[in-house]
Amino acid sequence: MFLSLFLAIVFGAVALVLFRSYARYKLNYWNRRGVEQLPNADLVFGHVKDAMLFRTAPGWHMGVLHNSTINKDAPFVGFYIFHKPCLLLRDPKIIKNIMISSFKNFSNRHFGGSQQMDSMGMINLFGIKNPTWKYLRSKITPTLNGGRLRQMLPLLMQTTETMMNYLKEQSHEPDESMIIDAQKLSYNYTNNAITNIALGITVDSFHDHNDHTKFGKYALFYGLKRKIALLNLFYIPELSTLFGSYLQSNKTLIRSCLWNSINNREETNKIRGDFVDALIDLKNSNQNPMYSMEGEQLVNLTGTFYAGFESSANSISFTLMKLASHHDFQDKAREDIERAINEHGLTFSGFNDMKYLDQCVYEAIRMYPPVPTLDRLTNEDYEIPDTGIIIEKGTPIFVSLYGMHWDPRFFEQPEIYDPSRFAGGQTVSDAFLPFGIGPRMCPGKKLGLLYTKVVLTMILREYTVTIDPGTTVVLDSKASLTSAEESINLQFKKIVS
Repeated sequence: MFLSLFLAIVFGAVALVLFRSYARYKLNYWNRRGVEQLPNADLVFGHVKDAMLFRTAPGWHMGVLHNSTINKDAPFVGFYIFHKPCLLLRDPKIIKNIMISSFKNFSNRHFGGSQQMDSMGMINLFGIKNPTWKYLRSKITPTLNGGRLRQMLPLLMQTTETMMNYLKEQSHEPDESMIIDAQKLSYNYTNNAITNIALGITVDSFHDHNDHTKFGKYALFYGLKRKIALLNLFYIPELSTLFGSYLQSNKTLIRSCLWNSINNREETNKIRGDFVDALIDLKNSNQNPMYSMEGEQLVNLTGTFYAGFESSANSISFTLMKLASHHDFQDKAREDIERAINEHGLTFSGFNDMKYLDQCVYEAIRMYPPVPTLDRLTNEDYEIPDTGIIIEKGTPIFVSLYGMHWDPRFFEQPEIYDPSRFAGGQTVSDAFLPFGIGPRMCPGKKLGLLYTKVVLTMILREYTVTIDPGTTVVLDSKASLTSAEESINLQFKKIVS
């Protein structure tokens, strides 16, 4: 027994020494290539220990890494996800070179890996690989043009009626303030809007705990399983090969509703102006085997709306939060809203003309980018211009939006909320990247902004919004997208004429 114990101790010690030697070698990759790398890599987790253990929000953690360079002007820095060498870009010029000029070599995202098994999030424009991505984008982009948005606007306005009725029910006296969780409010509205536009049916997530509400709540916004799945797909997409069935979304409800709507439209020839109409047009067009617009693929395409609208919901929450802390900006936004409505009415042109409201939204998503990290995968060896540094094939590339948006090199006093940064005539830094950059930038930018402005307009026209001075919001440490961990509680008070 003594000998067995002795041998076990010796074997364990040898294994530990070998592992430490192996880990140190792997975690010295960037130093060997003459690239500055972040210090203090954990022998197991590399530089993502706090994110993987849910100690800090993944997107914010990337911002911490961005700011951890020894040389604060470093254009890029090496770091490690476990033992995988990754490169974090910190210079707008190099980001443009990689994301635009050299797009062919960086056309795919690292997110999701090669298996693409998480269908609701991956087999659509968000995560699909090139060249299928290029073909799909050519088909989807026209469904989000100005003409389509004009058709969708009445559906968004219809959805706001339910939200405003809910707010009205919360206050019993005209001068009474009420505490509203802005994040929960925007999530419920988002769930209603998605089902209305992407599935062609109306639901009321504010009052009815139906299957759609449960799907939105547990599968998208608050579901721990989904958060863990996205975190792993972001950091360790190789896991999709091993745990694909666990990571996949359950699409039974979405599939049933979508096909009921499609079949009903085709039988009645009804035109509603929503995404279902666009899917029917794609379904009846000439098909390409690269991505056939039929069957399960049509269900997968709705994932584009779910991902995009979730980001917009967070934009609404954080814009309200910042306006609630700055009543001068809130009043100015309200004046801008009323001016645009007086000139154009509650129309597509009217919402487009709310320029100061745009500034407020842009500044909020600068500080709290809904999708906080950009990622790409190196398809072939690539030399970074004017550096002599070679990025090897298969190397993941990242850009931290928290890092870029809060970097004083690009934004003066970045911790201060100041919508004037985006006023007409101002030069906006190339470091402002909330919608991505290059050919893979968000195709739903205009729809997301319209959606956000519709909700903010309806709320600010009827309520003043205030936040308690000592209130702090903690980011959700389990969410890959930017969201609050618990709530964003604000005081809503009815505006009495």
